[in-house]
Amino acid sequence: MIAVLLLAFGCPDSIESIEPFITNVMNGRKPSPNQLQKIKERYLMIGGHSPLLDITKRQAEALEKILNATNELTPKLLNSKTPELFRVFVGMRYWHPFIKDTLNEIKNSGAENIVALAMAPHYSKISTGNYIKDVNIAKTELNIDTDISFINNWHTHPLFLEAVAEKIKNGISNFPPLMPSPLRGEGKGEGVQVIYSAHSLPKQLMLEDDPYAKQLNETIEGIIKLTGDISWHLGFQSKGMSPGEWLEPTVDSILDKLSKDGKKYILIVPVGFVSDNIETLYDIDIVYKGMAESLGMIFHRTDSLNDSPKFIESLSCIIRDHLKQVV
Repeated sequence: MIAVLLLAFGCPDSIESIEPFITNVMNGRKPSPNQLQKIKERYLMIGGHSPLLDITKRQAEALEKILNATNELTPKLLNSKTPELFRVFVGMRYWHPFIKDTLNEIKNSGAENIVALAMAPHYSKISTGNYIKDVNIAKTELNIDTDISFINNWHTHPLFLEAVAEKIKNGISNFPPLMPSPLRGEGKGEGVQVIYSAHSLPKQLMLEDDPYAKQLNETIEGIIKLTGDISWHLGFQSKGMSPGEWLEPTVDSILDKLSKDGKKYILIVPVGFVSDNIETLYDIDIVYKGMAESLGMIFHRTDSLNDSPKFIESLSCIIRDHLKQVV
């Protein structure tokens, strides 16, 4: 049996769990009362908790189903006697189910191969790289002999690009029908301004050759081949509490500039996030939407990929392609 481990950031599952969750994120340092209150208010505005874990579990369930239904690998490749070749597990960095706990479950399942996939399409040592580090530490602590292979780069996989392009085309349909738009076959014009957003990272922690920003641009270039030439911008959001410089330009600075340039129609595409979470539901849907509307703009966000069929299909292909090289 092949175990697939989906890795995600984690999220508080209640208002009470916000403080220990943030303490984990801050490497054991508790947030100040003021910080904690502000964070609690944000979660209350999106329903009191993040849906990230529930969404990741749905992704795992759908992925396991499609892998076992359409896999191109046969049990004989692993000398496996199990009726299901794949089982998909979920492990989180900063809250339950923690990566170490999930790896222990995988260990007890008798998996013959383990594939780990961070649910973030773009690699950086201080983001995706830390997932890999945590998995390897847990592997050592649990004395797991089974090899664990990692899927690091899937930001230009054709089906992933198609899944995002599909959301963009649907997002464009929210705007007035008479507005010029290349996606409606009307050519360029004063149409939608697409802002691709991704999580900001602290510059001081990034290596000079860190591929994060480059991969984001490669993803966007691939998407444009599918959507047609649209006016786009790459912005960074959700800067953390650490001091120092973070990646720029910020999404809010782009909104401000576009407003001054007389642009009215804004579509945000959270290309760096595959699942809804506090960064999409609060930072984009509340903060950026409020800012855009205060500037007189018409603002929409594309639906997150979540467990949409095209995205799950892309993950299954990414995993199968990876296994053909390592099994």
